[in-house]
Amino acid sequence: MPSSWGQHIGVALLSASGCVVAGCAETPVASTYAGWTEMAVFDQLSTAPPMRAIGGRAPDPGFIIDFTRGFDNRSQVLSDWFMDAGWLKADFSPHNVRFDQAGMTLTVARRKGGPTPYVGAEFQRNGFYGFGRYEVVMRTAEAQGVVSSFFTHTSEYFGDKHSEVDFEFVGSRTTEVHTDYFWDGKSDALDVQLWFDASKDLHLYAFEWLPDSITWYVDGIQIRRVDAESAAAPIPQTSARVMANIWAANEHAVEWVGEAEGPGSSALYRCMSHVPEGRSGPQCSDSFTPPAR
Repeated sequence: MPSSWGQHIGVALLSASGCVVAGCAETPVASTYAGWTEMAVFDQLSTAPPMRAIGGRAPDPGFIIDFTRGFDNRSQVLSDWFMDAGWLKADFSPHNVRFDQAGMTLTVARRKGGPTPYVGAEFQRNGFYGFGRYEVVMRTAEAQGVVSSFFTHTSEYFGDKHSEVDFEFVGSRTTEVHTDYFWDGKSDALDVQLWFDASKDLHLYAFEWLPDSITWYVDGIQIRRVDAESAAAPIPQTSARVMANIWAANEHAVEWVGEAEGPGSSALYRCMSHVPEGRSGPQCSDSFTPPAR
């Protein structure tokens, strides 16, 4: 993901109370289950050292989200805004998010009119989160020019330096994953070949973000590690938002992922979790068994 994303992504993040007309897909598919509270219990009384405050804000506690139980408007946000980042223009609409017994589906869909040919979708867990383990169980989108993702993020808009740790999946290259991280104007991206097609089944993607390292895992197998002493870019050092989104390329993003074609595509998310460094608590991997190799 180009570094200019960090200058614009936080401009407007709204609750799922409606849809900007120019940002709606042709066939709205929103479905929400207000009133559900996430039932995660974390070991906040552990004898382990407490999570340190990084950046200008102490990180929030860990969480686990079972998307099959619907949308919780007290702790979660669906984006409803138009982004112009220079390298990419993207619309995000809550009408392109669906919750059902399969989980949360984020869809990017072609539409008539509006500022872009496609409108996508974006999910955010309220709060800012720091060092620890992050997990998601998801099935990626499959379509040229489409990107589906799971990542941490903040930027100067939030009063912190641009910061990210990313899993991104290019819809025309579904047997690889794009890993990246950003801090203090520098980034270090690496595409990693997978042993499966990420668009065909649910898989577990995780990263452990620590003060001096980041390690990425797929189905429990380490696929990449960077250490502060030898890393090409500094390890991020500020608490960040936790997000997932799907979008279709235009502008300069076409050079990276190709020009979007066809009606669009969808990514499915079953579970998302974060356990802070030095803590214990439930996470997606506790109950998910990856497909056999």
